Amino acid sequence: MGTLFRSEPMCKAQFYLPPEAAYNCVAELGELGSVQFVDLNPEAVSFQRQFVSEVMRCEETERRLRYIESQLVREGMEVPVGDKATPAPQPREMTELEATVSTMESSLKTVSENFVSLRRNLLELKQIKEMLSRADGFLTEHRHHLEEEEVEAAASKAEREETSGMEIHVTAGVIDRSRTLGFETMLWRVSHGNVFVKFADIEETIEDPRTGDMLYKAVFIIFYQGDLLKAKVKKICEGFHAAVYPCPDKVEERKEMMAGIKTRLEDLSTVMSQTRDQRDRLLHAAAQDLRLGYIRARKMKSVYHILNQFSLREGQRVLVGEGWLPTAEMQAIREAMGRGAESSGSAIQPTLEKVSTAEEHPTFHRTNKYTSGYQHLVDAYGVNSYREVNPSVYTIATFPFLFAVMFGDAGHGGWGTRVVVHVVVVVVC
Repeated sequence: MGTLFRSEPMCKAQFYLPPEAAYNCVAELGELGSVQFVDLNPEAVSFQRQFVSEVMRCEETERRLRYIESQLVREGMEVPVGDKATPAPQPREMTELEATVSTMESSLKTVSENFVSLRRNLLELKQIKEMLSRADGFLTEHRHHLEEEEVEAAASKAEREETSGMEIHVTAGVIDRSRTLGFETMLWRVSHGNVFVKFADIEETIEDPRTGDMLYKAVFIIFYQGDLLKAKVKKICEGFHAAVYPCPDKVEERKEMMAGIKTRLEDLSTVMSQTRDQRDRLLHAAAQDLRLGYIRARKMKSVYHILNQFSLREGQRVLVGEGWLPTAEMQAIREAMGRGAESSGSAIQPTLEKVSTAEEHPTFHRTNKYTSGYQHLVDAYGVNSYREVNPSVYTIATFPFLFAVMFGDAGHGGWGTRVVVHVVVVVVC
Protein backbone atom coordinates (compact mmCIF):
# COMPACT_ATOMS: atom_id res chain seq x y z
CA MET A 1 0.00 0.00 0.00
CA GLY A 2 1.10 3.51 -0.69
CA THR A 3 1.40 6.18 1.95
CA LEU A 4 1.24 9.94 2.02
CA PHE A 5 5.03 10.03 1.64
CA ARG A 6 5.31 7.79 -1.44
CA SER A 7 3.24 6.92 -4.48
CA GLU A 8 1.35 3.65 -4.54
CA PRO A 9 2.83 0.50 -6.11
CA MET A 10 1.52 0.12 -9.65
CA CYS A 11 1.34 -2.80 -12.05
CA LYS A 12 0.42 -3.35 -15.67
CA ALA A 13 -2.44 -5.71 -16.46
CA GLN A 14 -4.29 -7.08 -19.47
CA PHE A 15 -8.07 -7.11 -19.67
CA TYR A 16 -9.89 -9.83 -21.63
CA LEU A 17 -13.51 -8.81 -22.12
CA PRO A 18 -16.28 -10.55 -24.10
CA PRO A 19 -17.72 -8.09 -26.67
CA GLU A 20 -21.24 -8.28 -25.24
CA ALA A 21 -19.99 -7.32 -21.76
CA ALA A 22 -17.18 -4.91 -22.72
CA TYR A 23 -19.29 -1.76 -22.46
CA ASN A 24 -20.65 -2.53 -18.98
CA CYS A 25 -17.25 -3.66 -17.71
CA VAL A 26 -15.51 -0.47 -18.85
CA ALA A 27 -18.38 1.61 -17.44
CA GLU A 28 -17.92 -0.03 -14.03
CA LEU A 29 -14.17 0.53 -14.18
CA GLY A 30 -14.80 4.15 -15.05
CA GLU A 31 -16.95 4.62 -11.96
CA LEU A 32 -14.17 3.01 -9.90
CA GLY A 33 -11.57 5.35 -11.41
CA SER A 34 -8.51 3.21 -10.69
CA VAL A 35 -7.32 2.18 -14.16
CA GLN A 36 -5.21 4.11 -16.67
CA PHE A 37 -5.71 2.38 -20.03
CA VAL A 38 -3.04 2.15 -22.72
CA ASP A 39 -3.90 2.57 -26.40
CA LEU A 40 -3.17 -0.68 -28.24
CA ASN A 41 -3.92 0.89 -31.64
CA PRO A 42 -1.62 3.94 -31.74
CA GLU A 43 -1.21 3.74 -35.51
CA ALA A 44 -4.97 3.79 -36.21
CA VAL A 45 -6.59 7.14 -36.93
CA SER A 46 -9.90 8.05 -35.33
CA PHE A 47 -12.17 7.03 -38.25
CA GLN A 48 -10.53 3.59 -38.44
CA ARG A 49 -11.43 2.58 -34.90
CA GLN A 50 -14.20 0.16 -34.10
CA PHE A 51 -16.56 2.42 -32.12
CA VAL A 52 -16.04 5.66 -34.04
CA SER A 53 -19.73 5.86 -35.05
CA GLU A 54 -20.85 5.62 -31.41
CA VAL A 55 -18.40 8.36 -30.40
CA MET A 56 -19.70 10.61 -33.19
CA ARG A 57 -23.28 10.04 -32.04
CA CYS A 58 -22.32 11.09 -28.52
CA GLU A 59 -20.55 14.19 -29.85
CA GLU A 60 -23.61 15.13 -31.88
CA THR A 61 -25.75 14.77 -28.75
CA GLU A 62 -23.30 17.02 -26.86
CA ARG A 63 -23.53 19.61 -29.65
CA ARG A 64 -27.29 19.67 -29.35
CA LEU A 65 -27.04 20.00 -25.58
CA ARG A 66 -24.64 22.92 -25.99
CA TYR A 67 -27.15 24.66 -28.25
CA ILE A 68 -29.89 24.18 -25.65
CA GLU A 69 -27.54 25.50 -22.96
CA SER A 70 -26.71 28.58 -25.05
CA GLN A 71 -30.41 29.39 -25.26
CA LEU A 72 -30.77 29.00 -21.50
CA VAL A 73 -27.76 31.24 -20.86
CA ARG A 74 -29.11 33.83 -23.27
CA GLU A 75 -32.38 33.96 -21.33
CA GLY A 76 -30.58 33.97 -17.97
CA MET A 77 -32.23 30.78 -16.72
CA GLU A 78 -30.60 28.70 -14.03
CA VAL A 79 -29.73 25.10 -14.82
CA PRO A 80 -30.10 22.61 -11.93
CA VAL A 81 -26.93 20.70 -11.05
CA GLY A 82 -27.08 17.09 -12.19
CA ASP A 83 -26.18 14.08 -10.09
CA LYS A 84 -22.63 13.03 -11.04
CA ALA A 85 -23.25 9.60 -9.52
CA THR A 86 -25.59 8.78 -12.42
CA PRO A 87 -24.17 5.64 -14.11
CA ALA A 88 -23.36 5.50 -17.78
CA PRO A 89 -26.49 4.65 -19.79
CA GLN A 90 -26.82 1.34 -21.57
CA PRO A 91 -26.12 1.29 -25.33
CA ARG A 92 -29.79 0.63 -26.05
CA GLU A 93 -30.63 3.90 -24.24
CA MET A 94 -28.54 5.91 -26.69
CA THR A 95 -31.36 6.01 -29.25
CA GLU A 96 -33.81 7.27 -26.66
CA LEU A 97 -31.38 9.96 -25.46
CA GLU A 98 -30.69 11.05 -29.04
CA ALA A 99 -34.41 11.26 -29.85
CA THR A 100 -35.18 13.28 -26.71
CA VAL A 101 -32.37 15.78 -27.25
CA SER A 102 -33.06 16.05 -30.99
CA THR A 103 -36.76 16.75 -30.42
CA MET A 104 -35.95 19.39 -27.82
CA GLU A 105 -33.39 21.05 -30.11
CA SER A 106 -35.72 21.13 -33.12
CA SER A 107 -38.59 22.51 -31.03
CA LEU A 108 -36.39 25.24 -29.59
CA LYS A 109 -34.98 26.11 -33.01
CA THR A 110 -38.47 26.39 -34.51
CA VAL A 111 -39.80 28.54 -31.68
CA SER A 112 -36.63 30.66 -31.59
CA GLU A 113 -36.70 31.28 -35.33
CA ASN A 114 -40.37 32.24 -35.16
CA PHE A 115 -39.67 34.53 -32.23
CA VAL A 116 -36.74 36.19 -34.04
CA SER A 117 -38.95 36.67 -37.11
CA LEU A 118 -41.64 38.27 -34.96
CA ARG A 119 -39.11 40.56 -33.32
CA ARG A 120 -37.78 41.52 -36.74
CA ASN A 121 -41.29 42.43 -37.83
CA LEU A 122 -41.76 44.38 -34.60
CA LEU A 123 -38.54 46.29 -35.24
CA GLU A 124 -39.65 47.15 -38.77
CA LEU A 125 -43.11 48.30 -37.67
CA LYS A 126 -41.66 50.48 -34.90
CA GLN A 127 -39.25 52.08 -37.36
CA ILE A 128 -42.05 52.79 -39.83
CA LYS A 129 -44.15 54.25 -37.02
CA GLU A 130 -41.33 56.57 -35.94
CA MET A 131 -40.70 57.57 -39.54
CA LEU A 132 -44.35 58.42 -40.18
CA SER A 133 -44.68 60.34 -36.91
CA ARG A 134 -41.86 62.67 -37.98
CA ALA A 135 -42.69 62.83 -41.68
CA ASP A 136 -45.45 65.42 -41.26
CA GLY A 137 -43.11 68.00 -39.77
CA PHE A 138 -40.39 67.29 -42.30
CA LEU A 139 -42.68 67.47 -45.32
CA THR A 140 -44.50 70.65 -44.28
CA GLU A 141 -41.47 72.55 -43.01
CA HIS A 142 -38.69 71.63 -45.36
CA ARG A 143 -40.30 70.95 -48.71
CA HIS A 144 -41.21 74.61 -49.08
CA HIS A 145 -37.74 75.63 -47.93
CA LEU A 146 -36.13 73.30 -50.47
CA GLU A 147 -38.20 74.65 -53.35
CA GLU A 148 -37.24 78.22 -52.46
CA GLU A 149 -33.55 77.32 -52.41
CA GLU A 150 -33.79 75.60 -55.77
CA VAL A 151 -35.53 78.56 -57.33
CA GLU A 152 -33.07 81.08 -55.90
CA ALA A 153 -30.11 79.01 -57.04
CA ALA A 154 -31.23 79.11 -60.72
CA ALA A 155 -29.05 81.39 -62.80
CA SER A 156 -31.51 82.20 -65.59
CA LYS A 157 -35.19 82.22 -66.38
CA ALA A 158 -34.90 79.07 -68.48
CA GLU A 159 -33.22 77.22 -65.63
CA ARG A 160 -35.94 78.37 -63.23
CA GLU A 161 -38.63 77.05 -65.55
CA GLU A 162 -36.82 73.73 -65.92
CA THR A 163 -36.28 73.39 -62.18
CA SER A 164 -39.85 74.26 -61.28
CA GLY A 165 -41.09 71.66 -63.72
CA MET A 166 -39.01 68.88 -62.18
CA GLU A 167 -40.63 66.65 -59.57
CA ILE A 168 -39.25 66.70 -56.06
CA HIS A 169 -38.54 63.17 -54.80
CA VAL A 170 -38.62 62.12 -51.16
CA THR A 171 -36.75 59.19 -49.62
CA ALA A 172 -37.35 58.44 -45.95
CA GLY A 173 -36.15 55.72 -43.62
CA VAL A 174 -34.16 54.81 -40.52
CA ILE A 175 -30.40 54.59 -40.01
CA ASP A 176 -28.01 54.00 -37.12
CA ARG A 177 -27.13 57.20 -35.29
CA SER A 178 -23.42 56.49 -35.59
CA ARG A 179 -23.66 56.57 -39.39
CA THR A 180 -25.60 59.78 -39.82
CA LEU A 181 -22.53 62.02 -40.29
CA GLY A 182 -20.94 59.82 -42.93
CA PHE A 183 -24.31 59.28 -44.57
CA GLU A 184 -24.95 63.03 -44.90
CA THR A 185 -21.40 63.69 -46.13
CA MET A 186 -21.67 61.03 -48.82
CA LEU A 187 -25.03 62.38 -50.02
CA TRP A 188 -23.62 65.89 -50.23
CA ARG A 189 -20.55 64.84 -52.21
CA VAL A 190 -22.34 62.55 -54.66
CA SER A 191 -25.13 65.05 -55.36
CA HIS A 192 -22.79 68.07 -55.36
CA GLY A 193 -24.98 69.71 -52.77
CA ASN A 194 -28.26 69.15 -54.63
CA VAL A 195 -30.01 67.25 -51.83
CA PHE A 196 -31.55 68.35 -48.57
CA VAL A 197 -31.46 65.83 -45.71
CA LYS A 198 -32.92 66.06 -42.22
CA PHE A 199 -32.39 63.74 -39.21
CA ALA A 200 -34.35 63.15 -36.01
CA ASP A 201 -33.19 60.75 -33.27
CA ILE A 202 -35.54 58.01 -32.14
CA GLU A 203 -35.72 58.40 -28.37
CA GLU A 204 -36.93 54.85 -27.75
CA THR A 205 -34.12 52.27 -27.84
CA ILE A 206 -34.91 49.32 -30.08
CA GLU A 207 -33.74 45.77 -29.37
CA ASP A 208 -31.90 43.84 -32.05
CA PRO A 209 -34.09 40.84 -33.00
CA ARG A 210 -31.19 38.40 -33.30
CA THR A 211 -28.52 39.45 -30.79
CA GLY A 212 -30.68 41.24 -28.22
CA ASP A 213 -28.40 44.31 -28.21
CA MET A 214 -29.93 47.77 -27.95
CA LEU A 215 -30.00 49.77 -31.18
CA TYR A 216 -29.90 53.55 -31.39
CA LYS A 217 -31.60 54.73 -34.56
CA ALA A 218 -32.41 58.00 -36.27
CA VAL A 219 -35.10 58.88 -38.82
CA PHE A 220 -33.93 60.59 -42.02
CA ILE A 221 -35.75 62.18 -44.93
CA ILE A 222 -34.07 63.29 -48.16
CA PHE A 223 -35.41 65.82 -50.73
CA TYR A 224 -33.91 65.89 -54.22
CA GLN A 225 -34.84 66.26 -57.89
CA GLY A 226 -34.25 64.03 -60.89
CA ASP A 227 -34.22 60.29 -61.52
CA LEU A 228 -30.42 60.20 -61.68
CA LEU A 229 -30.14 61.39 -58.09
CA LYS A 230 -32.86 58.94 -57.10
CA ALA A 231 -30.72 55.99 -58.21
CA LYS A 232 -27.65 57.40 -56.44
CA VAL A 233 -29.55 57.99 -53.20
CA LYS A 234 -30.84 54.44 -53.30
CA LYS A 235 -27.33 53.01 -53.66
CA ILE A 236 -26.01 55.18 -50.83
CA CYS A 237 -28.82 54.00 -48.55
CA GLU A 238 -27.96 50.38 -49.35
CA GLY A 239 -24.27 51.04 -48.71
CA PHE A 240 -24.96 52.50 -45.25
CA HIS A 241 -27.45 49.72 -44.39
CA ALA A 242 -30.25 52.22 -44.01
CA ALA A 243 -33.82 50.91 -43.97
CA VAL A 244 -35.91 52.81 -46.55
CA TYR A 245 -39.71 52.83 -46.20
CA PRO A 246 -42.45 54.30 -48.41
CA CYS A 247 -43.64 57.69 -47.23
CA PRO A 248 -46.91 58.96 -48.80
CA ASP A 249 -47.03 62.61 -49.84
CA LYS A 250 -50.62 63.19 -48.72
CA VAL A 251 -51.51 63.68 -45.07
CA GLU A 252 -54.59 61.44 -45.31
CA GLU A 253 -52.56 58.57 -46.72
CA ARG A 254 -49.99 58.90 -43.96
CA LYS A 255 -52.71 58.87 -41.27
CA GLU A 256 -54.29 55.79 -42.81
CA MET A 257 -50.91 54.07 -42.96
CA MET A 258 -50.21 54.99 -39.34
CA ALA A 259 -53.55 53.50 -38.22
CA GLY A 260 -52.71 50.25 -40.01
CA ILE A 261 -49.26 50.14 -38.39
CA LYS A 262 -50.74 50.58 -34.90
CA THR A 263 -53.24 47.77 -35.50
CA ARG A 264 -50.50 45.44 -36.69
CA LEU A 265 -48.37 46.33 -33.65
CA GLU A 266 -51.17 45.36 -31.27
CA ASP A 267 -51.74 42.03 -33.02
CA LEU A 268 -48.01 41.36 -33.13
CA SER A 269 -47.64 42.03 -29.40
CA THR A 270 -50.30 39.41 -28.65
CA VAL A 271 -48.64 36.80 -30.86
CA MET A 272 -45.20 37.56 -29.38
CA SER A 273 -46.51 37.15 -25.85
CA GLN A 274 -47.90 33.69 -26.67
CA THR A 275 -44.69 32.68 -28.47
CA ARG A 276 -42.56 33.86 -25.56
CA ASP A 277 -44.63 31.83 -23.10
CA GLN A 278 -44.27 28.72 -25.25
CA ARG A 279 -40.51 29.26 -25.53
CA ASP A 280 -40.17 29.72 -21.77
CA ARG A 281 -42.02 26.46 -21.15
CA LEU A 282 -39.70 24.61 -23.50
CA LEU A 283 -36.61 26.13 -21.90
CA HIS A 284 -37.77 25.29 -18.37
CA ALA A 285 -38.40 21.69 -19.43
CA ALA A 286 -34.98 21.51 -21.11
CA ALA A 287 -33.21 22.97 -18.06
CA GLN A 288 -34.41 20.18 -15.80
CA ASP A 289 -32.62 17.43 -17.74
CA LEU A 290 -29.73 19.37 -19.28
CA ARG A 291 -26.99 18.43 -16.80
CA LEU A 292 -28.23 14.86 -16.63
CA GLY A 293 -28.07 14.66 -20.42
CA TYR A 294 -24.51 16.04 -20.37
CA ILE A 295 -23.41 13.47 -17.78
CA ARG A 296 -24.98 10.55 -19.61
CA ALA A 297 -23.63 11.57 -23.03
CA ARG A 298 -20.11 12.24 -21.74
CA LYS A 299 -19.93 9.02 -19.74
CA MET A 300 -21.09 7.03 -22.75
CA LYS A 301 -18.57 8.84 -24.95
CA SER A 302 -15.79 8.11 -22.43
CA VAL A 303 -16.64 4.40 -22.39
CA TYR A 304 -16.52 4.16 -26.19
CA HIS A 305 -13.30 6.19 -26.25
CA ILE A 306 -11.67 3.60 -23.95
CA LEU A 307 -13.10 0.71 -25.99
CA ASN A 308 -11.44 2.21 -29.09
CA GLN A 309 -8.11 1.58 -27.33
CA PHE A 310 -8.85 -2.18 -27.13
CA SER A 311 -7.96 -4.65 -29.85
CA LEU A 312 -10.06 -7.53 -31.18
CA ARG A 313 -8.47 -10.97 -31.10
CA GLU A 314 -9.33 -14.63 -31.61
CA GLY A 315 -11.71 -14.05 -34.49
CA GLN A 316 -13.32 -10.99 -32.87
CA ARG A 317 -14.53 -13.05 -29.94
CA VAL A 318 -12.64 -11.14 -27.24
CA LEU A 319 -11.58 -7.53 -26.64
CA VAL A 320 -8.07 -7.18 -25.23
CA GLY A 321 -6.89 -4.08 -23.43
CA GLU A 322 -3.97 -3.00 -21.27
CA GLY A 323 -3.76 -0.55 -18.43
CA TRP A 324 -1.95 0.56 -15.31
CA LEU A 325 -3.61 0.08 -11.95
CA PRO A 326 -2.70 0.19 -8.23
CA THR A 327 -1.64 -3.22 -6.99
CA ALA A 328 -3.92 -2.86 -3.98
CA GLU A 329 -6.96 -2.37 -6.25
CA MET A 330 -6.68 -5.68 -8.13
CA GLN A 331 -9.52 -7.33 -6.24
CA ALA A 332 -11.82 -4.30 -6.46
CA ILE A 333 -11.21 -4.10 -10.22
CA ARG A 334 -12.03 -7.80 -10.67
CA GLU A 335 -15.26 -7.30 -8.75
CA ALA A 336 -16.18 -4.29 -10.90
CA MET A 337 -15.61 -6.33 -14.06
CA GLY A 338 -17.76 -9.11 -12.63
CA ARG A 339 -20.60 -6.67 -11.96
CA GLY A 340 -20.35 -5.44 -15.53
CA ALA A 341 -20.54 -8.95 -16.95
CA GLU A 342 -23.47 -9.81 -14.68
CA SER A 343 -25.46 -6.71 -15.67
CA SER A 344 -24.94 -7.46 -19.36
CA GLY A 345 -26.03 -11.08 -18.96
CA SER A 346 -22.83 -12.47 -20.44
CA ALA A 347 -22.08 -16.15 -19.86
CA ILE A 348 -18.33 -15.55 -20.30
CA GLN A 349 -16.55 -13.95 -17.36
CA PRO A 350 -13.97 -11.21 -18.05
CA THR A 351 -10.37 -11.91 -17.11
CA LEU A 352 -7.66 -9.72 -15.57
CA GLU A 353 -4.02 -10.82 -15.74
CA LYS A 354 -0.97 -9.07 -14.32
CA VAL A 355 1.81 -8.40 -16.84
CA SER A 356 5.51 -8.10 -16.00
CA THR A 357 7.13 -5.13 -17.73
CA ALA A 358 10.26 -3.03 -17.53
CA GLU A 359 8.44 0.12 -18.62
CA GLU A 360 8.46 3.19 -16.41
CA HIS A 361 5.52 2.99 -14.06
CA PRO A 362 3.16 5.95 -13.68
CA THR A 363 2.93 7.84 -10.40
CA PHE A 364 -0.30 7.59 -8.44
CA HIS A 365 -0.93 9.38 -5.15
CA ARG A 366 -4.05 8.54 -3.22
CA THR A 367 -5.44 11.75 -1.75
CA ASN A 368 -8.35 12.82 0.39
CA LYS A 369 -10.44 15.95 0.65
CA TYR A 370 -7.74 17.84 2.54
CA THR A 371 -4.55 16.69 0.76
CA SER A 372 -5.90 16.82 -2.82
CA GLY A 373 -5.47 20.60 -3.06
CA TYR A 374 -1.81 20.47 -2.01
CA GLN A 375 -1.19 17.51 -4.33
CA HIS A 376 -2.62 19.39 -7.32
CA LEU A 377 -0.53 22.43 -6.39
CA VAL A 378 2.68 20.37 -6.41
CA ASP A 379 1.72 18.46 -9.58
CA ALA A 380 1.28 21.78 -11.37
CA TYR A 381 5.07 22.28 -11.10
CA GLY A 382 5.93 18.66 -11.91
CA VAL A 383 4.99 15.10 -10.99
CA ASN A 384 7.58 13.19 -8.99
CA SER A 385 8.96 9.89 -10.26
CA TYR A 386 7.49 6.51 -9.42
CA ARG A 387 7.88 5.62 -5.72
CA GLU A 388 9.79 8.85 -5.14
CA VAL A 389 9.19 10.84 -1.96
CA ASN A 390 6.03 12.91 -2.31
CA PRO A 391 6.80 16.62 -1.67
CA SER A 392 3.14 17.55 -1.21
CA VAL A 393 3.20 16.18 2.36
CA TYR A 394 5.85 18.72 3.32
CA THR A 395 3.98 21.42 1.42
CA ILE A 396 1.08 21.00 3.84
CA ALA A 397 3.37 22.33 6.59
CA THR A 398 5.59 24.74 4.63
CA PHE A 399 3.06 26.44 2.37
CA PRO A 400 1.09 28.21 5.15
CA PHE A 401 4.40 29.36 6.66
CA LEU A 402 5.72 30.77 3.36
CA PHE A 403 2.40 32.40 2.63
CA ALA A 404 2.45 33.98 6.10
CA VAL A 405 5.97 35.29 5.46
CA MET A 406 4.80 37.04 2.31
CA PHE A 407 1.89 38.70 4.11
CA GLY A 408 3.61 39.20 7.42
CA ASP A 409 1.36 37.24 9.77
CA ALA A 410 0.09 33.70 10.27
CA GLY A 411 -3.56 34.76 10.01
CA HIS A 412 -3.14 35.74 6.39
CA GLY A 413 -1.19 32.54 5.81
CA GLY A 414 -3.97 30.33 7.12
CA TRP A 415 -6.61 32.28 5.19
CA GLY A 416 -4.53 32.20 2.02
CA THR A 417 -4.05 28.47 2.35
CA ARG A 418 -7.79 27.85 2.45
CA VAL A 419 -8.35 30.15 -0.53
CA VAL A 420 -5.59 28.61 -2.67
CA VAL A 421 -6.62 25.05 -1.87
CA HIS A 422 -10.23 25.86 -2.72
CA VAL A 423 -9.22 27.53 -6.00
CA VAL A 424 -6.96 24.65 -6.99
CA VAL A 425 -9.68 22.09 -6.27
CA VAL A 426 -12.25 24.08 -8.26
CA VAL A 427 -9.90 24.51 -11.24
CA VAL A 428 -8.94 20.85 -11.32
CA CYS A 429 -12.54 19.65 -10.93
